[in-house]
Amino acid sequence: MIFDTHCHAYWKGLENRHPAIKARMDSERVMRSVQVGTDRDTNQKALSLAHKWGADTWCTAAMHPTSCQDLSVNAAPEWTARLKSFIRDNRDKIVAVGETGLDYYRLTKGRESVQKQTQRAFFIAHGILAAQLDLPLVIHTRDAASDTVALIKEYNMRRLVIHCFSEDRAFAEELLAWSDDAYFSFSGILTYKQALAVQDAACSLRLDRIMVETDAPFLVPRAVSGRFELNEPSCTRYVMDCLKELRSEPEEVVEQTVWENSNRFFRIE
Repeated sequence: MIFDTHCHAYWKGLENRHPAIKARMDSERVMRSVQVGTDRDTNQKALSLAHKWGADTWCTAAMHPTSCQDLSVNAAPEWTARLKSFIRDNRDKIVAVGETGLDYYRLTKGRESVQKQTQRAFFIAHGILAAQLDLPLVIHTRDAASDTVALIKEYNMRRLVIHCFSEDRAFAEELLAWSDDAYFSFSGILTYKQALAVQDAACSLRLDRIMVETDAPFLVPRAVSGRFELNEPSCTRYVMDCLKELRSEPEEVVEQTVWENSNRFFRIE
């Protein structure tokens, strides 16, 4: 069985096709998913979908770095206070704080410095909140690897996943040396021919710290890039197939271990 550990099936283009999306998930044995929030509105949408889809669907809540970067750096405490209440009121479905982190790819020209400061403030606040609530942290990092690692260490973030992994083996090994509760989730990027560093990481890291995801509706796996205009949770199957090809373990061991990793990370029975 397969667990899509990070998707946004409430997103525009997917939200009106849920029966077909669920049917395809069932046909590909993608049995569980975590719907990930990125701001106040999508946190609620992720929660609503988790309730709608029932027992095998959960969600997260946070503010994505590009969602917060134009806010005041002083807005982080008020935001996380409200987020704390939202999570506490919905602990039956919310299984992580995220996605949060740093994204220097979409900074606004001329505002880079202040936007970086705001992203860092929100990332730190989310990390502290996750520790307070004893929840894992779902981290997004893009063009910000060194700053991401530095803040993880400075603020003692331990139970975390680097979602949509797009770094190299050295980045992952540094985090594994830092925390035995660091995980790495691979998306459709793993299937792209040019993603050699990502593939190297996927075949060399400890199997018991690897998960898979779609990040739907983004990053359609290469095997179905002509058939799917938007990515969807069923496509986790193609990420898993690619991972099996890269790993030296038997295919059934890879799939079973990744399934167990996913449930263990989110503390789902």
